[in-house]
Amino acid sequence: MVTLKKTLVISSLLVLTGLSNTLQANNTDLIQAKEGSLKQVMQGLLIDTQQLTKAMLMEDFKTIETLANNIANHPKPSLATRMTLMKAMGKEMANFKSNDDVVHGAAVAMAKNANQQDLKAIAENFQTMIGGCISCHSEFKTKVAAILK
Repeated sequence: MVTLKKTLVISSLLVLTGLSNTLQANNTDLIQAKEGSLKQVMQGLLIDTQQLTKAMLMEDFKTIETLANNIANHPKPSLATRMTLMKAMGKEMANFKSNDDVVHGAAVAMAKNANQQDLKAIAENFQTMIGGCISCHSEFKTKVAAILK
């Protein structure tokens, strides 16, 4: 159990540090994101993920449950943005949606785990969620940014 906690703490701190540095480096982007834009949705997810990491480290199960639910039920980009992406991405949209499904499923599971105060399961689902985020970003971020430019 001690090894799991140490692993959780170290990996969470690394993720939090990386996310914090990204947020600080892109602070002006937070101001410039348009209402209903994918960027605005992603920035909200970033903030929730940072706060989730902190809540996990503090073993604040109520906050973990709230933030995991926020992530699972995040706002969607505007219909116009979604239609633009679907048209431009074609068949690749299924893979894009698949990554969102991974994040959604892991966040739903984390909320349930938080209700049960199961930190080990929360940590496992957090890793799955972050893996879904990174998979999507590595596969689609450049392409989506170009489409929505």
